Amino acid sequence: MNITHIIGTLNTGGIQKYLLQLINSSKLNNYKHQVLCAISSEGNYRSEYEANRIDFIYFPFTYLPCSKLPYKIDKFLRNLYSKLFMIRFYLYLIRTDTEIIHSHIHINILSQMIASIIAGKKFVWTIHGEYELPKFTQILVRIFHSIISSTRLIIIGDSRYALEGTLPYIQNQKNSKGIIISTGIDLDIFVNKRNSLDIRIKYKIPPNTILIGSTGRIVWQKGYDQLISLLNNFHFSQKQIHFIIAGDGSLKNHYIKAIKESGISDQISFVGNIKDVPEFLLALDIYIQPSITEGFPLSVLEAMAAGLPVICSDAGGLKEMIQNLENGIIYKSQNINDLYENLCLVLSMTSDRLGRLSKNAIKTVQNKYSINHSAKQYEIIYKKK
Repeated sequence: MNITHIIGTLNTGGIQKYLLQLINSSKLNNYKHQVLCAISSEGNYRSEYEANRIDFIYFPFTYLPCSKLPYKIDKFLRNLYSKLFMIRFYLYLIRTDTEIIHSHIHINILSQMIASIIAGKKFVWTIHGEYELPKFTQILVRIFHSIISSTRLIIIGDSRYALEGTLPYIQNQKNSKGIIISTGIDLDIFVNKRNSLDIRIKYKIPPNTILIGSTGRIVWQKGYDQLISLLNNFHFSQKQIHFIIAGDGSLKNHYIKAIKESGISDQISFVGNIKDVPEFLLALDIYIQPSITEGFPLSVLEAMAAGLPVICSDAGGLKEMIQNLENGIIYKSQNINDLYENLCLVLSMTSDRLGRLSKNAIKTVQNKYSINHSAKQYEIIYKKK
């Protein structure tokens, strides 16, 4: 079976990491997979896809601006090229032996969907977050979803929030054809890993400090500016804490500058991308995810698999992943006071109570969110005639 996956880029992100693990899972690694990059074929994950011998091609929605042409002419041609994507994609599909198109991106979703169906391919769309689709697009997706066979057009959400937030009509349909397949992670990467002091030594963090960390793209959606505001407006006099954020993104330098200006460099660090995520997580005492908007993030699942007490906002699919005071702590997104109170709550917990949170978090991931669990569900969909 030949499957073509559509993503935006090979840059650092949860979708890219999840797709790589999905393709390499025991359930799906016998199929032939190809990755089509619709925005750029460059990025931090390119070398990993190449190392795993996963073919990828660059098939752009549109091309980059050309400085050699007058601006208005260049803009017209780029818009025209974008409008013709459906035709270009259809002509590409009829020349390939791929059987299934699996899109992980919402941009130009109608063009992807129509071209695939007309070309006689099965089309699978996984929604990885809440997206604002134009009303006209929502109407047409709803029409296609209702009239095209459920074996040829399958729409999936990685959380109920993502599915119903992007396609609100599904919420009102009792017999909806929408499907939920939660994101999964590779649990094997945490086997034989041990807590390490290397992270603390590398970043000169005193051993008695409570280390609170996070991993993710440094963009506004992740809400890391709230941690800076927290340290600027609240004090943790009885506890010595330090926030350490791993990842890269457009706001990283902006946040580093803000930290220096506020004089809180001894309490929070942005350390860039890291190679060994499990090692990083196992060096932490607490994991925090202050997201403003969110899908169903791998980063929180990995923190749970590492047995960390997790504090996260109620954005997106996080509230489906975390049961408050059972396997983690949930606070109201963008509410600094609520964040402070819940952080203080965790800091005051006994080791037994923290241990229960950790054990429940590990059990949740093992029972519901392994990559093999996700892959098994996708295999059923791929094979369904």
